[in-house]
Amino acid sequence: MAEVIKELLEFSIKEQEIALKSLSNDCNPIEINGEVFIIPKEVNELIDNLFLQLQDLKFGKEINKG
Repeated sequence: MAEVIKELLEFSIKEQEIALKSLSNDCNPIEINGEVFIIPKEVNELIDNLFLQLQDLKFGKEINKG
């Protein structure tokens, strides 16, 4: 039975194929300004961690304001 990856539904068929191929290559797709890029898994993890750190800084600043 096939499963649907909902995040891929908005991509074109070509972009879906690229994303699915990358899953077996330890790479991840990332969309920037409507364009999809394939990046190494480690780079994607770095971006995710930086985003979380920025969220923590933002949340900390909001606490100090109140």
